[in-house]
Amino acid sequence: MTVKNLRVSVALLSLCGLLAACGSPVSSPTHNSSQSTVHVVFAGSLEQVNNQYFGPAFEKSKHIRYQGQGGGSYGMAHEIASHSIPADVFESIGQGPIQAAGKSADPWAIAVASSPLVLAYNAHSPYAAELNLIRRGKKPFRDLFQILAKPGFKLGRTNPNTDPQGQAFVMAMDLAQKLYHLPTGMPKQILGPTTTGSEIYTEEGILSLLQSGGLDASSAFLSEAIQRHLNYIVFPSKLNFSNPKDVRWYHQAYVKLSNGQIVHGTPLAIDVTAIGRPPSSGAVSFIQFLLSTQGQSLFRQEGYTVFHPYVVGQTHALPQVLRKELNHAV
Repeated sequence: MTVKNLRVSVALLSLCGLLAACGSPVSSPTHNSSQSTVHVVFAGSLEQVNNQYFGPAFEKSKHIRYQGQGGGSYGMAHEIASHSIPADVFESIGQGPIQAAGKSADPWAIAVASSPLVLAYNAHSPYAAELNLIRRGKKPFRDLFQILAKPGFKLGRTNPNTDPQGQAFVMAMDLAQKLYHLPTGMPKQILGPTTTGSEIYTEEGILSLLQSGGLDASSAFLSEAIQRHLNYIVFPSKLNFSNPKDVRWYHQAYVKLSNGQIVHGTPLAIDVTAIGRPPSSGAVSFIQFLLSTQGQSLFRQEGYTVFHPYVVGQTHALPQVLRKELNHAV
């Protein structure tokens, strides 16, 4: 082949390549070019609602990939603070874990929904008949604690060291003693050692154990019980940590953690914040979705109490783009 023919061949090959590129469809990215994935870290009780409902709906609506990871709120907060896991958004139960995440000197969060504390129980438990009577109001609620204190009753709860639900359940027993004048020592008889008892399980696995028959009952949030189709008994307002009007009553209860820290009772809401200053575009999009009509409708559908979202922590630090969202969230 002559040099001239070689040049012609190369030119033709180049032209064919250009034509192929022009004629073939080029796959466009399916996710937002500014951030392809948003990493959402959340309390273990939010695993089902996030991974089965919010995640898929968010991806469809915003065209940004969702990746979720759950665990005890305080445990996840320490993972974020130590940079052990990627996190753009953190959804905790209560503001304490937000502060523990330690990623900002001016932590803020938006309270978006809440769910009362309940006792979930296995329908095939030998104690189910008695629990059914209490649930239906056929027996006094006070009788519940006598059942929980029985030697053979298998009760599960989450770890107070890592999970606000575990803290609230311990404090609910203390408040119940005051409210119902229970015998001295009954809360300890029900709970065993506060932070090291054999009835302590992970937030992600406790309800699966309950459903499999490994437990007679366990602490839970109402939303979890509804999502998993469990039998449950809703604690009254004075014990369920969902009513802001009872804040002073809750505060008188406390739990001492293994590290010596004292935690007082407080109303528990889902508090969401962005990790990173300024927040990533994906983080902002996910929080906007939670505040949207669709997001709040999903909360209601899954058994949460939805209220007008409000800011906790350092209000002045809330990004302006999210401040605008609060004005039309319902």
